[in-house]
Amino acid sequence: MKQHVMAVLCVMIICISGCAQSLPPHEEFNQAIKKSLDTTGFNYSLKNRITKLSIPEKDIPTDSGEKRTKYLETGLDIVRGFSLNADGAIDTKAKKSEVLYDLHYDKDNVEVSIKLPMLVDYNTQTIYVGTSLLNTILETVYPQIPATKGKLIRININEFLKENSENLPELANIIDKNSFNPKNVDSINNAVKAGILKTLAKLKDTCFSDQPLTELDRKAGVERRIRVNLSHKDSVAVVVDLVDSVLQALFQDGVIDKKEYAELLALTDKQTLDGFVDKFTMTMIFDVGIAPSGLVSRVEGQLDLADKEGNYQLGLSNVSTFSSYNAPIFSINPETSGIVDFKKVMDAIKADTEKEQNNAQPSVDAPDDSEDTGDATQGDS
Repeated sequence: MKQHVMAVLCVMIICISGCAQSLPPHEEFNQAIKKSLDTTGFNYSLKNRITKLSIPEKDIPTDSGEKRTKYLETGLDIVRGFSLNADGAIDTKAKKSEVLYDLHYDKDNVEVSIKLPMLVDYNTQTIYVGTSLLNTILETVYPQIPATKGKLIRININEFLKENSENLPELANIIDKNSFNPKNVDSINNAVKAGILKTLAKLKDTCFSDQPLTELDRKAGVERRIRVNLSHKDSVAVVVDLVDSVLQALFQDGVIDKKEYAELLALTDKQTLDGFVDKFTMTMIFDVGIAPSGLVSRVEGQLDLADKEGNYQLGLSNVSTFSSYNAPIFSINPETSGIVDFKKVMDAIKADTEKEQNNAQPSVDAPDDSEDTGDATQGDS
């Protein structure tokens, strides 16, 4: 009897365990996204590249000539060789984020990489820019500026916006509302998080399906791979619903005012969109890898855009990996790095520019050679 009871219990445990591990793809996906968004931070790596880019021959001017057409085709081929990568960290608790942008070209045995490291501290509303090609250019063109190589260039966001608001009036509103304060950053993060979850919940179950694990999935420790396949209608709905949800949350939290809310909401107005979305097709596919922890560890995405005839085509791919949830690792540390204030750099550049302009202007006391020549000629006559 005891053996029979134990056998029944074992069967029940196996069934319960099996059910817990076999949630429908849509439900499993939503849970993984929510759990990942609920963390206080993570490290990430993004790789974005163009997979498709075409322009119909009929749009190339007939009088452009064979050479110009060939140059255009070569130019498009070069663009396809570029990718924009980013490695970074986000800490919502400490209110800071770090990113290393990498504009990469790799084609026909030519490989070029231009990197730009940045750290944003929202508590102090400061941007720190690390050593990059920018430092080399600045110190070459303006050798009199403070040395920046191996140091961080510190930019105070509010000061920078204030100094440039005269040339760009749109910046004045950002300064007045102190848009980059920690409270607003929290509101933006919460709005995006709620918008994503709300939008995903609206999608049909048929958009989600299980996929076999790849070798990369296994190496990354992925336990389950779920595909989200969005048609043109689904893709447009996702974009519109996400924008609407985020804007509404930002308006309720006072991050944007009533006028801004109305202007931005007009972008997703159904009457405005109806005539626009019918002119092109947009599809999205996302393969999301979920780790045993239930967190998202890998995402492979593909976005395809084309006009109705398929003449203009643009394809973008993205591969993202996520790690160190709740314990993000940062590589930029202002406390242990040398710092140069951006304002001092700009003041030095401004002084040098004014000096060159003054040197280029003729002196007021300089004699007029043409008049002297004329007087001498008259005297000889």
